[in-house]
Amino acid sequence: MGNLSAAPIRVAVVDDHIMVSEILALSISKEKDLILVDVAANIGDALDVVRRNRPDVVLVNYRLPDGDGVDVVRKILEEFPDTRVVMLSSSVDRDVRAQSFGAGCVRYLGRDRSIHDILTAIRSAAREDLIRSEEFVGLLEQWSRASGHLAD
Repeated sequence: MGNLSAAPIRVAVVDDHIMVSEILALSISKEKDLILVDVAANIGDALDVVRRNRPDVVLVNYRLPDGDGVDVVRKILEEFPDTRVVMLSSSVDRDVRAQSFGAGCVRYLGRDRSIHDILTAIRSAAREDLIRSEEFVGLLEQWSRASGHLAD
């Protein structure tokens, strides 16, 4: 990703809710340091968008018509491990957050967050500013234990 102060952050949006994706796209497009590369509404299209455009950051809705956001995160990061993924979800379920982080997301935001918060998360994700909060570490450990990746 290199020096992000010199190059705009390339962003893709994956959300099947047209209004949400349009608001996100418009908000990203208005920012001088961000470039919207494309929008997808499902997992298959998301993979095509990432392959064609190689975004720095992908915003992914957890609930998609052909699977969940965790599935698409894993598929994106298998092919493009340097891509940063931010999960957007209306779920407050700790398991969903833990699965998201376990799949490789660098941020998890509720869909009730402000556009400002989402734009800030995009920028910090692109800078690779992983927040290693107690909650994040606890969720990751919980997911790792539940999936057999970490011994008790």
